[in-house]
Amino acid sequence: MGDRVNLTDQVYAYLRDAIVSGALKSGSQHSVYRLSEELGVSRTPVREAVLRLADTGMVTVERNRGIRIHGTTVEEIRNVFELRLLIEVPAAAYAAKHGSEEFLASLRSASAAMAAASALNDEELFRSHDRALHGLIADVLGNRRLSSTLSGLRDVTRARGAWTGNRSRELKEIVSEHGDIVNALLARDADAAAQAMHDHLERTGTLLMRQITDAAGDDLSEGWAHRLRGFGPVPS
Repeated sequence: MGDRVNLTDQVYAYLRDAIVSGALKSGSQHSVYRLSEELGVSRTPVREAVLRLADTGMVTVERNRGIRIHGTTVEEIRNVFELRLLIEVPAAAYAAKHGSEEFLASLRSASAAMAAASALNDEELFRSHDRALHGLIADVLGNRRLSSTLSGLRDVTRARGAWTGNRSRELKEIVSEHGDIVNALLARDADAAAQAMHDHLERTGTLLMRQITDAAGDDLSEGWAHRLRGFGPVPS
């Protein structure tokens, strides 16, 4: 059972990366039988991996026709990051003003852990600490639904293999961007925390969209991160 699960994970990761890179083109159709032949594995792990991909929206299973590839589009990434901007920018400002001393201590630890993972070039460990740091900031609001929504948004990009580390920027660059956020929070500067969070999310979203345009030829929406700016107050 363990071997099968591990094989399913490997097939899932391979197919996901092939979709993200454009090797499996959006709109193309494939049979589970043919994929299993090409990968040299049985149909069971391929079928299970395909069902997981269907849950993320990257493929649809069509009766008697196999699967159709959807891939990841610029629009999908923009949708996710617009929502993250709406949630995390004011959340950072709020945390700067209302975060406890315990929160600040946890923030320092999460930031140091990110830097250590970067030095090791351990992407999985780095991503877990990255996620934890963003979660800490959002959790200051004490809104479980908001925190759950943010976690779900990050799951969307992770499930689709959307990631900039060691691709369009080095891990140490991401550490630096988070350092700006953390320093503003430690200084309890709400405006600086909001701006640093906005800059980080805008850069991340833009780099992800550029990766997709390189693979699929979609158009990058210039100024995407500023469409909703100015339509609501940042909490003080």
